[in-house]
Amino acid sequence: MRSAGAPEDPSVRFEQVLAPVVFNKHLTGDYWLIEVETPDIAGRLSPGQFVNIRIEGSLAPYLRRPFSVYRVSPDRRRLQVAYKLLGEGTRLMKSTMPEGGVCDVLGPFGRGFRLPENARRIAVVGRGIGIAALPTLVDEAAKRGIEVHGFLSARTTPNLVALDIFASHGFPVVTHTDEGSRGLVTDDLAILARKLEFDAFYVCGSNRLARAVHALAENRNALAEIAMEQHMACGFGDCHGCVVQVNLDTGGREKAFREVCHYGPVFDTWEIVDASA
Repeated sequence: MRSAGAPEDPSVRFEQVLAPVVFNKHLTGDYWLIEVETPDIAGRLSPGQFVNIRIEGSLAPYLRRPFSVYRVSPDRRRLQVAYKLLGEGTRLMKSTMPEGGVCDVLGPFGRGFRLPENARRIAVVGRGIGIAALPTLVDEAAKRGIEVHGFLSARTTPNLVALDIFASHGFPVVTHTDEGSRGLVTDDLAILARKLEFDAFYVCGSNRLARAVHALAENRNALAEIAMEQHMACGFGDCHGCVVQVNLDTGGREKAFREVCHYGPVFDTWEIVDASA
């Protein structure tokens, strides 16, 4: 267990790159996928870290927007960001960053996921755009020979992203949608966890799912981590715009406020679950 509230490694540098756009295309449902050439960032990025993107030549939005890195190319020269068309910023990403254009990228930032030494099997749980934080972890686990079970949830079937990534590794996935499923996708995880032993659990995209994952992991004394979703304008803790309350001990007796970009975005679930009143 790492100490509560431990920030990212200060020795890790970040870079600003006007990265050539390899492609910027529709992914599925409401989501688009942009790939950029940026070996200085992709080469050092760890699963769970993020980048900040600025709309070049525009003051709208005024601040950079944080995005999980969806995937890194095998040669670690390119990275992908999956984004949902929500507001003016993402609409401008779609329209102003065509193939052959440039993307103003800053990163890598934050504290990423940990894979336990000698882990054999892990579970990853994602909801909506939170799923986009998980593929780098899935790829790294596959590289290490770790079996991954996916439990993914979204409003509609077209908004279930990354199914092809799990399939490419031969990893099983359970899916839930608001239009056709009952309960939570973690209900299926709880049933499977009675039959299989999981060495670690990872979650992003839903507080309800985070609480369920935390309870499962706590009962098994297993590692459980959550990738937090916050507006992280600067990316390195100076603007203090992404502060959340965290637990400093597993019992929740001591609490503090921490910048998600600097101390996260990945936290142990016990640091986050029930930390806020």
